[in-house]
Amino acid sequence: MAGRYDVAIIGGGVLGTAVSYWISEQYEADVCVVEQEPDVAVRTSGRNTGVVHSPFYLDPDRKAVLARSALVSRGMWKSLCRARGLPWSEVGTLEVATDERQAAVLERYVKWAARNGMPDGSVELLDGAAVSRLEPAVRCRSALRCMLDASTDYAALTRAVRDAAAANGVRFLTGRAAEPAGRGRGGGEQEICTAARAGGGGGGESLRARLVVNCAGGDSLAVARRFGLAGGHAELHFRGEYWTAGAAHAGIVGTNVYSVARRPEFPFLDPHWIRRADGRAEIGPNAVPVPAPDSYEGLAGRRPAAAAAAALRALSSRGIRRLLASPSFISLVSGELLSSVSKSAMVARVRRFIPPLRPSFFTARGTSGIRTPVVSPDGAFVPDVMELDGPSSFHIVNYNSPGATGAPAYSAHAVGRMRRLGLLDHVQGRGRGGPGRLPGWDFENAAAGGQ
Repeated sequence: MAGRYDVAIIGGGVLGTAVSYWISEQYEADVCVVEQEPDVAVRTSGRNTGVVHSPFYLDPDRKAVLARSALVSRGMWKSLCRARGLPWSEVGTLEVATDERQAAVLERYVKWAARNGMPDGSVELLDGAAVSRLEPAVRCRSALRCMLDASTDYAALTRAVRDAAAANGVRFLTGRAAEPAGRGRGGGEQEICTAARAGGGGGGESLRARLVVNCAGGDSLAVARRFGLAGGHAELHFRGEYWTAGAAHAGIVGTNVYSVARRPEFPFLDPHWIRRADGRAEIGPNAVPVPAPDSYEGLAGRRPAAAAAAALRALSSRGIRRLLASPSFISLVSGELLSSVSKSAMVARVRRFIPPLRPSFFTARGTSGIRTPVVSPDGAFVPDVMELDGPSSFHIVNYNSPGATGAPAYSAHAVGRMRRLGLLDHVQGRGRGGPGRLPGWDFENAAAGGQ
Protein backbone atom coordinates (compact mmCIF):
# COMPACT_ATOMS: atom_id res chain seq x y z
CA MET A 1 0.00 0.00 0.00
CA ALA A 2 1.53 3.31 -1.08
CA GLY A 3 -0.43 5.20 1.56
CA ARG A 4 -3.48 7.33 2.23
CA TYR A 5 -3.72 10.96 1.18
CA ASP A 6 -6.16 13.77 1.60
CA VAL A 7 -5.71 14.70 -2.06
CA ALA A 8 -4.18 12.75 -4.96
CA ILE A 9 -3.53 14.63 -8.19
CA ILE A 10 -3.14 12.65 -11.40
CA GLY A 11 -0.72 14.43 -13.73
CA GLY A 12 2.49 16.32 -13.03
CA GLY A 13 2.33 18.85 -15.83
CA VAL A 14 2.24 22.57 -15.22
CA LEU A 15 -1.45 22.44 -14.25
CA GLY A 16 -1.30 19.49 -11.84
CA THR A 17 1.87 20.83 -10.23
CA ALA A 18 0.31 24.28 -9.76
CA VAL A 19 -2.86 22.75 -8.28
CA SER A 20 -0.70 20.81 -5.81
CA TYR A 21 1.08 24.02 -4.85
CA TRP A 22 -2.12 25.96 -4.14
CA ILE A 23 -3.72 23.15 -2.13
CA SER A 24 -0.57 22.70 -0.05
CA GLU A 25 -0.23 26.47 0.38
CA GLN A 26 -3.84 26.89 1.49
CA TYR A 27 -4.41 23.67 3.47
CA GLU A 28 -2.77 21.42 6.04
CA ALA A 29 -3.18 18.41 3.80
CA ASP A 30 -1.39 15.24 2.78
CA VAL A 31 -1.09 15.69 -0.99
CA CYS A 32 0.54 13.56 -3.65
CA VAL A 33 1.02 14.00 -7.40
CA VAL A 34 1.12 10.83 -9.50
CA GLU A 35 3.07 11.35 -12.73
CA GLN A 36 3.96 8.59 -15.20
CA GLU A 37 7.10 10.33 -16.49
CA PRO A 38 10.36 10.47 -14.49
CA ASP A 39 9.91 14.20 -13.76
CA VAL A 40 7.27 16.91 -13.96
CA ALA A 41 6.57 18.76 -17.22
CA VAL A 42 8.11 16.10 -19.46
CA ARG A 43 5.17 16.04 -21.86
CA THR A 44 3.06 18.92 -23.16
CA SER A 45 4.12 21.36 -20.43
CA GLY A 46 7.75 21.04 -21.52
CA ARG A 47 7.07 20.54 -25.22
CA ASN A 48 5.65 23.91 -26.20
CA THR A 49 7.05 27.11 -27.64
CA GLY A 50 7.52 28.73 -24.24
CA VAL A 51 5.41 31.73 -25.31
CA VAL A 52 3.64 33.66 -22.56
CA HIS A 53 0.49 34.60 -24.46
CA SER A 54 -1.65 37.70 -24.03
CA PRO A 55 -5.41 37.10 -24.38
CA PHE A 56 -6.16 39.49 -27.25
CA TYR A 57 -7.23 36.57 -29.46
CA LEU A 58 -9.53 34.91 -26.89
CA ASP A 59 -13.26 35.52 -27.22
CA PRO A 60 -14.27 37.19 -23.91
CA ASP A 61 -17.74 35.64 -24.12
CA ARG A 62 -16.63 32.06 -24.75
CA LYS A 63 -13.22 31.91 -23.05
CA ALA A 64 -13.42 34.47 -20.27
CA VAL A 65 -11.79 32.24 -17.63
CA LEU A 66 -8.82 31.35 -19.84
CA ALA A 67 -8.41 34.99 -20.89
CA ARG A 68 -8.36 36.36 -17.36
CA SER A 69 -6.13 33.52 -16.19
CA ALA A 70 -3.58 34.31 -18.90
CA LEU A 71 -3.56 38.01 -18.06
CA VAL A 72 -3.15 37.53 -14.29
CA SER A 73 -0.64 34.68 -14.65
CA ARG A 74 1.79 36.71 -16.75
CA GLY A 75 2.89 38.76 -13.74
CA MET A 76 3.15 35.63 -11.58
CA TRP A 77 5.41 33.88 -14.08
CA LYS A 78 7.53 37.00 -14.46
CA SER A 79 7.97 37.30 -10.68
CA LEU A 80 9.01 33.65 -10.45
CA CYS A 81 11.51 34.03 -13.28
CA ARG A 82 13.10 37.05 -11.63
CA ALA A 83 13.26 35.37 -8.22
CA ARG A 84 14.73 32.10 -9.52
CA GLY A 85 16.89 33.45 -12.37
CA LEU A 86 14.84 31.65 -15.03
CA PRO A 87 14.57 32.73 -18.69
CA TRP A 88 12.24 35.63 -19.50
CA SER A 89 12.48 37.42 -22.84
CA GLU A 90 9.88 40.04 -23.79
CA VAL A 91 9.99 39.45 -27.54
CA GLY A 92 6.45 40.64 -28.34
CA THR A 93 4.17 39.33 -31.06
CA LEU A 94 2.91 40.41 -34.46
CA GLU A 95 -0.42 38.85 -35.47
CA VAL A 96 -0.52 39.46 -39.21
CA ALA A 97 -3.35 39.66 -41.73
CA THR A 98 -2.70 38.89 -45.38
CA ASP A 99 -6.17 39.72 -46.73
CA GLU A 100 -9.23 41.80 -45.96
CA ARG A 101 -11.03 39.07 -44.01
CA GLN A 102 -8.09 38.58 -41.70
CA ALA A 103 -7.70 42.35 -41.26
CA ALA A 104 -11.29 42.47 -39.97
CA VAL A 105 -10.40 39.74 -37.46
CA LEU A 106 -7.54 41.88 -36.12
CA GLU A 107 -9.91 44.79 -35.59
CA ARG A 108 -12.08 42.47 -33.53
CA TYR A 109 -9.01 41.35 -31.55
CA VAL A 110 -8.33 44.94 -30.50
CA LYS A 111 -11.82 45.07 -28.98
CA TRP A 112 -11.33 41.69 -27.31
CA ALA A 113 -8.04 42.85 -25.79
CA ALA A 114 -9.82 45.72 -24.06
CA ARG A 115 -12.70 43.52 -22.88
CA ASN A 116 -10.23 40.98 -21.51
CA GLY A 117 -8.60 43.68 -19.39
CA MET A 118 -5.34 44.16 -21.26
CA PRO A 119 -3.69 47.50 -20.37
CA ASP A 120 -4.11 50.50 -22.64
CA GLY A 121 -1.27 50.70 -25.16
CA SER A 122 -0.37 47.00 -24.88
CA VAL A 123 -1.72 46.32 -28.39
CA GLU A 124 -1.81 48.45 -31.52
CA LEU A 125 -2.91 48.03 -35.14
CA LEU A 126 -0.24 48.66 -37.79
CA ASP A 127 -0.55 48.89 -41.54
CA GLY A 128 1.72 46.87 -43.79
CA ALA A 129 4.22 49.67 -44.25
CA ALA A 130 4.62 50.15 -40.51
CA VAL A 131 5.13 46.43 -40.04
CA SER A 132 7.88 46.38 -42.68
CA ARG A 133 9.65 49.24 -40.94
CA LEU A 134 9.54 47.30 -37.69
CA GLU A 135 10.40 43.89 -39.22
CA PRO A 136 11.73 44.30 -42.80
CA ALA A 137 11.32 40.60 -43.64
CA VAL A 138 7.59 40.57 -42.82
CA ARG A 139 4.99 41.34 -45.49
CA CYS A 140 1.30 41.68 -44.67
CA ARG A 141 -1.78 43.83 -45.19
CA SER A 142 -1.92 44.81 -41.50
CA ALA A 143 -0.90 43.46 -38.11
CA LEU A 144 -1.79 43.63 -34.45
CA ARG A 145 1.32 44.26 -32.40
CA CYS A 146 1.27 42.99 -28.80
CA MET A 147 4.06 44.27 -26.59
CA LEU A 148 3.32 41.99 -23.60
CA ASP A 149 4.06 38.56 -25.10
CA ALA A 150 7.22 36.95 -23.72
CA SER A 151 9.19 33.72 -24.05
CA THR A 152 10.21 31.51 -21.16
CA ASP A 153 10.90 27.86 -20.26
CA TYR A 154 7.77 26.24 -18.85
CA ALA A 155 9.54 23.02 -17.88
CA ALA A 156 11.93 24.99 -15.66
CA LEU A 157 9.04 27.03 -14.26
CA THR A 158 7.08 23.86 -13.46
CA ARG A 159 10.08 22.42 -11.63
CA ALA A 160 10.31 25.61 -9.56
CA VAL A 161 6.62 25.28 -8.63
CA ARG A 162 7.21 21.60 -7.81
CA ASP A 163 10.04 22.54 -5.43
CA ALA A 164 7.77 25.02 -3.66
CA ALA A 165 4.98 22.43 -3.38
CA ALA A 166 7.45 19.85 -2.07
CA ALA A 167 8.58 22.36 0.56
CA ASN A 168 4.91 22.50 1.61
CA GLY A 169 4.90 18.71 2.00
CA VAL A 170 3.58 17.52 -1.37
CA ARG A 171 4.89 14.10 -2.36
CA PHE A 172 5.65 13.61 -6.07
CA LEU A 173 5.28 9.98 -7.17
CA THR A 174 7.04 10.11 -10.53
CA GLY A 175 7.58 7.28 -12.95
CA ARG A 176 4.24 5.81 -11.88
CA ALA A 177 1.33 5.17 -14.23
CA ALA A 178 -2.02 5.75 -12.49
CA GLU A 179 -5.10 3.60 -12.95
CA PRO A 180 -7.98 5.06 -10.92
CA ALA A 181 -10.56 2.53 -9.80
CA GLY A 182 -13.25 5.12 -10.49
CA ARG A 183 -15.45 4.11 -7.59
CA GLY A 184 -15.43 5.13 -3.96
CA ARG A 185 -14.04 3.06 -1.12
CA GLY A 186 -14.97 3.09 2.51
CA GLY A 187 -15.06 6.53 4.13
CA GLY A 188 -15.48 8.28 0.79
CA GLU A 189 -12.00 7.32 -0.42
CA GLN A 190 -10.96 6.71 -4.00
CA GLU A 191 -8.42 4.06 -4.91
CA ILE A 192 -5.64 4.55 -7.47
CA CYS A 193 -3.43 1.68 -8.60
CA THR A 194 0.07 2.70 -9.60
CA ALA A 195 2.74 0.80 -11.50
CA ALA A 196 6.27 1.65 -12.56
CA ARG A 197 6.11 3.25 -16.02
CA ALA A 198 8.50 0.73 -17.51
CA GLY A 199 6.22 -2.06 -16.36
CA GLY A 200 3.11 -0.67 -17.98
CA GLY A 201 -0.32 -0.22 -16.46
CA GLY A 202 -2.06 -2.51 -14.00
CA GLY A 203 -0.84 -4.12 -10.83
CA GLY A 204 1.71 -2.50 -8.59
CA GLU A 205 0.90 -0.61 -5.42
CA SER A 206 -2.28 1.26 -4.65
CA LEU A 207 -3.04 4.43 -2.76
CA ARG A 208 -6.23 5.89 -1.40
CA ALA A 209 -7.33 9.48 -1.30
CA ARG A 210 -10.34 11.41 -0.05
CA LEU A 211 -10.19 13.53 -3.21
CA VAL A 212 -8.78 12.72 -6.66
CA VAL A 213 -7.99 15.69 -8.92
CA ASN A 214 -7.63 14.81 -12.59
CA CYS A 215 -5.03 16.99 -14.33
CA ALA A 216 -3.92 14.27 -16.73
CA GLY A 217 -3.73 16.39 -19.89
CA GLY A 218 -4.03 14.20 -22.96
CA ASP A 219 -5.27 11.34 -20.76
CA SER A 220 -7.74 13.46 -18.78
CA LEU A 221 -10.86 12.44 -20.70
CA ALA A 222 -9.94 8.77 -20.33
CA VAL A 223 -9.53 9.28 -16.57
CA ALA A 224 -12.88 11.09 -16.35
CA ARG A 225 -14.55 8.18 -18.13
CA ARG A 226 -13.27 5.86 -15.39
CA PHE A 227 -15.40 7.93 -13.00
CA GLY A 228 -18.47 7.66 -15.21
CA LEU A 229 -18.20 11.24 -16.51
CA ALA A 230 -18.14 12.89 -19.97
CA GLY A 231 -20.09 10.10 -21.60
CA GLY A 232 -20.42 10.55 -25.35
CA HIS A 233 -17.38 12.81 -25.64
CA ALA A 234 -14.22 11.67 -27.40
CA GLU A 235 -10.68 12.94 -27.76
CA LEU A 236 -8.36 13.35 -30.72
CA HIS A 237 -4.60 13.70 -30.43
CA PHE A 238 -2.68 15.98 -32.81
CA ARG A 239 1.09 16.28 -32.97
CA GLY A 240 2.48 19.73 -33.65
CA GLU A 241 5.88 19.67 -35.36
CA TYR A 242 8.49 22.42 -35.73
CA TRP A 243 11.61 23.19 -37.72
CA THR A 244 14.53 25.09 -36.18
CA ALA A 245 16.38 27.80 -38.10
CA GLY A 246 20.15 27.59 -38.30
CA ALA A 247 22.11 30.17 -36.33
CA ALA A 248 22.88 32.21 -39.46
CA HIS A 249 19.17 32.76 -40.14
CA ALA A 250 17.61 32.89 -36.66
CA GLY A 251 17.74 36.69 -36.62
CA ILE A 252 15.75 37.31 -39.80
CA VAL A 253 12.80 38.33 -37.62
CA GLY A 254 13.25 39.46 -34.04
CA THR A 255 9.71 38.95 -32.75
CA ASN A 256 7.06 36.23 -32.77
CA VAL A 257 4.92 36.32 -35.91
CA TYR A 258 1.53 34.60 -36.03
CA SER A 259 -1.09 34.76 -38.76
CA VAL A 260 -4.86 34.79 -38.38
CA ALA A 261 -6.11 31.22 -38.60
CA ARG A 262 -7.59 30.37 -41.98
CA ARG A 263 -9.91 27.77 -40.42
CA PRO A 264 -11.19 29.32 -37.18
CA GLU A 265 -13.75 26.54 -36.73
CA PHE A 266 -10.90 24.20 -35.75
CA PRO A 267 -8.78 24.68 -32.59
CA PHE A 268 -5.41 24.94 -34.34
CA LEU A 269 -3.12 27.80 -35.19
CA ASP A 270 -1.59 28.23 -38.62
CA PRO A 271 2.22 27.83 -38.67
CA HIS A 272 4.11 30.79 -37.26
CA TRP A 273 7.60 32.10 -36.50
CA ILE A 274 8.70 31.82 -32.86
CA ARG A 275 11.63 33.34 -31.00
CA ARG A 276 12.48 31.16 -28.02
CA ALA A 277 13.92 32.44 -24.77
CA ASP A 278 17.31 30.89 -25.60
CA GLY A 279 17.52 32.81 -28.91
CA ARG A 280 16.50 29.98 -31.21
CA ALA A 281 13.95 30.59 -33.95
CA GLU A 282 11.43 27.99 -35.11
CA ILE A 283 8.53 27.65 -37.51
CA GLY A 284 5.51 25.45 -36.89
CA PRO A 285 3.36 23.77 -35.88
CA ASN A 286 1.17 21.62 -38.03
CA ALA A 287 -1.55 19.37 -36.57
CA VAL A 288 -0.92 15.73 -37.49
CA PRO A 289 -3.46 13.19 -36.15
CA VAL A 290 -1.82 10.53 -33.96
CA PRO A 291 -3.42 7.76 -31.88
CA ALA A 292 -1.76 8.39 -28.51
CA PRO A 293 -0.88 11.39 -26.30
CA ASP A 294 2.80 10.42 -26.25
CA SER A 295 3.23 9.92 -30.03
CA TYR A 296 5.99 12.51 -30.31
CA GLU A 297 7.72 10.41 -32.94
CA GLY A 298 6.17 7.82 -35.21
CA LEU A 299 2.58 6.86 -34.50
CA ALA A 300 1.96 4.69 -31.48
CA GLY A 301 4.43 6.22 -29.03
CA ARG A 302 5.52 3.92 -26.22
CA ARG A 303 2.16 2.18 -25.81
CA PRO A 304 1.23 0.58 -29.13
CA ALA A 305 -1.56 -1.61 -27.71
CA ALA A 306 -3.12 1.32 -25.85
CA ALA A 307 -2.77 3.53 -28.93
CA ALA A 308 -4.56 0.96 -31.08
CA ALA A 309 -7.36 0.64 -28.51
CA ALA A 310 -7.69 4.44 -28.32
CA ALA A 311 -7.88 4.72 -32.10
CA LEU A 312 -10.64 2.09 -32.26
CA ARG A 313 -12.53 3.83 -29.45
CA ALA A 314 -12.29 7.15 -31.25
CA LEU A 315 -13.61 5.64 -34.48
CA SER A 316 -16.54 4.15 -32.57
CA SER A 317 -17.54 7.58 -31.25
CA ARG A 318 -20.54 9.20 -32.94
CA GLY A 319 -18.93 12.63 -32.61
CA ILE A 320 -15.70 11.52 -34.27
CA ARG A 321 -17.58 9.85 -37.10
CA ARG A 322 -19.51 13.06 -37.71
CA LEU A 323 -16.29 15.06 -37.68
CA LEU A 324 -14.67 12.68 -40.17
CA ALA A 325 -17.63 13.21 -42.49
CA SER A 326 -16.76 16.91 -42.73
CA PRO A 327 -15.00 17.77 -46.03
CA SER A 328 -13.49 20.83 -44.34
CA PHE A 329 -11.88 18.69 -41.63
CA ILE A 330 -10.55 16.16 -44.14
CA SER A 331 -9.07 19.01 -46.17
CA LEU A 332 -7.39 20.37 -43.05
CA VAL A 333 -5.89 17.00 -42.13
CA SER A 334 -4.58 16.45 -45.67
CA GLY A 335 -2.71 19.75 -45.61
CA GLU A 336 -1.29 19.07 -42.15
CA LEU A 337 0.01 15.67 -43.21
CA LEU A 338 1.73 17.23 -46.22
CA SER A 339 3.56 19.73 -44.02
CA SER A 340 4.69 16.84 -41.82
CA VAL A 341 6.45 14.92 -44.59
CA SER A 342 7.67 18.00 -46.48
CA LYS A 343 9.80 20.74 -44.94
CA SER A 344 9.23 22.79 -48.07
CA ALA A 345 5.45 22.63 -47.54
CA MET A 346 5.82 23.92 -43.98
CA VAL A 347 8.13 26.75 -45.06
CA ALA A 348 5.78 27.71 -47.91
CA ARG A 349 2.99 28.31 -45.40
CA VAL A 350 5.13 30.74 -43.40
CA ARG A 351 6.49 32.44 -46.53
CA ARG A 352 3.03 33.91 -47.08
CA PHE A 353 4.04 36.55 -44.54
CA ILE A 354 7.86 36.12 -44.29
CA PRO A 355 8.83 35.81 -47.99
CA PRO A 356 12.65 35.62 -47.58
CA LEU A 357 12.46 32.23 -45.82
CA ARG A 358 13.90 29.22 -47.65
CA PRO A 359 13.82 25.51 -46.71
CA SER A 360 17.63 25.50 -46.48
CA PHE A 361 17.43 27.97 -43.55
CA PHE A 362 15.97 25.25 -41.33
CA THR A 363 18.51 22.67 -40.31
CA ALA A 364 16.86 20.46 -37.70
CA ARG A 365 13.52 19.28 -36.43
CA GLY A 366 12.30 21.21 -33.41
CA THR A 367 10.53 19.85 -30.35
CA SER A 368 7.15 18.31 -31.14
CA GLY A 369 4.17 18.56 -28.84
CA ILE A 370 0.74 16.95 -28.55
CA ARG A 371 -2.58 18.77 -28.32
CA THR A 372 -5.69 16.80 -27.35
CA PRO A 373 -8.97 18.60 -28.11
CA VAL A 374 -12.25 17.04 -27.03
CA VAL A 375 -15.02 16.36 -29.52
CA SER A 376 -18.67 16.60 -28.48
CA PRO A 377 -21.26 13.95 -29.40
CA ASP A 378 -22.52 16.19 -32.23
CA GLY A 379 -19.08 16.23 -33.90
CA ALA A 380 -17.86 19.71 -32.85
CA PHE A 381 -14.66 20.57 -31.04
CA VAL A 382 -15.47 21.63 -27.47
CA PRO A 383 -14.35 25.30 -27.34
CA ASP A 384 -13.55 25.67 -23.64
CA VAL A 385 -12.25 23.85 -20.59
CA MET A 386 -14.52 21.19 -19.10
CA GLU A 387 -14.68 21.15 -15.29
CA LEU A 388 -16.38 17.98 -14.06
CA ASP A 389 -16.98 16.78 -10.54
CA GLY A 390 -18.13 13.46 -9.15
CA PRO A 391 -18.04 11.68 -5.82
CA SER A 392 -14.68 12.60 -4.28
CA SER A 393 -13.24 13.69 -7.62
CA PHE A 394 -12.67 16.82 -9.72
CA HIS A 395 -11.65 16.71 -13.37
CA ILE A 396 -10.08 19.33 -15.65
CA VAL A 397 -10.55 18.19 -19.24
CA ASN A 398 -9.77 19.93 -22.55
CA TYR A 399 -7.31 22.33 -20.92
CA ASN A 400 -5.42 23.46 -24.02
CA SER A 401 -3.66 26.61 -25.27
CA PRO A 402 -2.89 29.01 -23.68
CA GLY A 403 -2.84 26.47 -20.87
CA ALA A 404 0.75 26.88 -19.69
CA THR A 405 0.46 30.67 -19.74
CA GLY A 406 -2.64 30.71 -17.54
CA ALA A 407 -1.79 27.80 -15.23
CA PRO A 408 -1.01 29.80 -12.05
CA ALA A 409 -4.33 31.68 -12.00
CA TYR A 410 -6.42 28.91 -13.55
CA SER A 411 -5.20 26.36 -10.99
CA ALA A 412 -6.13 28.79 -8.18
CA HIS A 413 -9.56 29.16 -9.80
CA ALA A 414 -9.87 25.35 -9.85
CA VAL A 415 -8.95 25.05 -6.17
CA GLY A 416 -11.50 27.77 -5.39
CA ARG A 417 -14.10 25.79 -7.32
CA MET A 418 -13.27 22.64 -5.36
CA ARG A 419 -13.64 24.63 -2.15
CA ARG A 420 -17.08 25.91 -3.15
CA LEU A 421 -18.19 22.38 -4.06
CA GLY A 422 -17.17 21.16 -0.60
CA LEU A 423 -14.54 18.79 -1.99
CA LEU A 424 -11.88 20.18 0.38
CA ASP A 425 -14.01 20.23 3.53
CA HIS A 426 -12.06 17.27 4.91
CA VAL A 427 -8.81 19.26 5.25
CA GLN A 428 -7.85 22.07 7.61
CA GLY A 429 -7.00 25.48 6.18
CA ARG A 430 -3.58 27.03 6.81
CA GLY A 431 -3.46 30.25 8.77
CA ARG A 432 -0.54 31.95 7.02
CA GLY A 433 0.32 29.84 4.02
CA GLY A 434 2.96 27.19 3.59
CA PRO A 435 6.76 27.41 3.95
CA GLY A 436 7.23 27.09 0.18
CA ARG A 437 5.36 30.29 -0.69
CA LEU A 438 6.33 31.66 -4.11
CA PRO A 439 7.15 35.35 -4.57
CA GLY A 440 4.36 37.31 -6.23
CA TRP A 441 1.90 34.41 -5.99
CA ASP A 442 -1.18 35.46 -4.00
CA PHE A 443 -4.02 32.96 -3.92
CA GLU A 444 -6.94 35.35 -3.62
CA ASN A 445 -5.69 37.55 -6.44
CA ALA A 446 -4.93 34.53 -8.63
CA ALA A 447 -8.28 32.86 -7.94
CA ALA A 448 -10.16 36.09 -8.67
CA GLY A 449 -8.28 36.38 -11.96
CA GLY A 450 -9.56 32.97 -12.98
CA GLN A 451 -13.24 33.70 -12.20
